[in-house]
Amino acid sequence: MLRSTLTMKKRVLLAVLGATPIVLMGYSTGPPPKRTGAAVDGGVNCTLCHRTYAPANSDPIGSVRIDASNYVPGVKQTIHVTVSHPQAQRWGFQLSARLAGDDSKIAGNFAPNDVARVICDDGSARGSLAPCPAGQPEFAEHFDAPRTDVGAGFTFSVDWTPPPTNVGDVIFYAAGNAANGDGTFNGDRIYTTVRRISPPCGLTQKPAITGALNGASFQGPWSSGSLMSVFGSNFGTTGSNRVISAGDVVADKFPQSLACIAVTINGQNAPITYVQQNQINLQAPALAGVGAASIVVIANPGAPNELRSDPFTVTTQQALAPAIFTFNGNSIAATSADGSKIIANASVVPGGVPARPGDIIVFYATGMGTTNPGFTPGDIPLAAAQVSSPVAITVGGVSVPPADILYAGVSPQSICGLYQVNFKLPASLPDGDAAIVLNVGGTAAAGRTTVPIKN
Repeated sequence: MLRSTLTMKKRVLLAVLGATPIVLMGYSTGPPPKRTGAAVDGGVNCTLCHRTYAPANSDPIGSVRIDASNYVPGVKQTIHVTVSHPQAQRWGFQLSARLAGDDSKIAGNFAPNDVARVICDDGSARGSLAPCPAGQPEFAEHFDAPRTDVGAGFTFSVDWTPPPTNVGDVIFYAAGNAANGDGTFNGDRIYTTVRRISPPCGLTQKPAITGALNGASFQGPWSSGSLMSVFGSNFGTTGSNRVISAGDVVADKFPQSLACIAVTINGQNAPITYVQQNQINLQAPALAGVGAASIVVIANPGAPNELRSDPFTVTTQQALAPAIFTFNGNSIAATSADGSKIIANASVVPGGVPARPGDIIVFYATGMGTTNPGFTPGDIPLAAAQVSSPVAITVGGVSVPPADILYAGVSPQSICGLYQVNFKLPASLPDGDAAIVLNVGGTAAAGRTTVPIKN
């Protein structure tokens, strides 16, 4: 794995599509149970029937979104599921709430209303109406698919009562149907999403910061928008750690608080990707100038029991601070061009293989500056965007021709502070660990990094 766990690719679980059922009309009164796309329920979603635009989420101009707040045990709140598409006029949904620690178990209960019903997964094909027996999975879904003007979208509202005690984080899984309204399974777009919420924050110790470094090199230089690691204590309970999940991402943006922790740099909130008791991984916000910056870690942010660290000043902010991610502090985190092979010595990464001269490889970096188009820290780019500054690479002392630097820019589907570089290795490299030097806009990447070569 990467030397610091900083980012994750936004994953979409694709349904396993079966044979089309012999049915003439769509489910205007709601689908069968287990159609949210949750892996624990078999990963099935409504494209099992509505197959025209399968798999789910394949038409990017529509969406389904879950709006839910962090919960107070036993206190009812209203969950909103919004389905949208500019060409649809009839709408459907299905929603399930599960324990993050064991998503085979339900979390709380939904209440039916005039647009939504609640069905139980009783083992039958269509399920049964709630109330459900204790522990039986339940699903809120549309009762009679509402029709609107074309493109208006629709928000379903469902009351949800969480468990009476603190059960840890809860994950909502939802599928949305943006239908064309012809009453059949044809021409409808299906979307899936997840949303993760937490119980009240109860950290009791004041955070303390001891250091802040570039998240790839673990050295000093960092820049606006680069990935960073903050070190210290009391960032969480001993032994706990929290890696960001798809359910934490809302509107294609990373959260500004995670595991009851937030961070500000010069008063601006930083998107967070990972938290453990003594380390926080984040993306620096957009900052003006260079030089000194003040970092504050906030426990229980926004709550009456909020605790703030003393400000910690770092003096190594630069306009550009390129750094390459590594597997062990030295060997670059790289793959083959198609992603099928990890480029590393097997002693560093089991299953890793050396690259051959002339191969195209991909490595990952941070601190490479602005891109075209640009992004706001925390954004998840959905497509490629080249860095604005000139990029140069040498491998084993051999300069890579500009034509062989095939791409240097954001890594699509990742946080925008993560960059990837695709390039062709020089053909004349000898066997061994060849030093790689990345230079962006005249600034060389910090640290010594190498790539294993085998002819």
